[in-house]
Amino acid sequence: MDSANPTGNGRHASGKAMPRCPLRPGDPCSLCVPGATGPHDCQTVRLVMEDPDLREMLREKQAAYRASTAA
Repeated sequence: MDSANPTGNGRHASGKAMPRCPLRPGDPCSLCVPGATGPHDCQTVRLVMEDPDLREMLREKQAAYRASTAA
């Protein structure tokens, strides 16, 4: 368990769901971009999703993460 996710189940200790970072598979959103309130308004996520090359790199990273967790 980490300090951002003390319960270890994808939820805050209060029971609220924690949004996942779409750019770091398996990690919760840490609000690393100033002004962002979650992945839905994160400028870094927007830039990656709008760029075809970066989006393809992200797909490869996500596939590698899924393969590593399935094994």
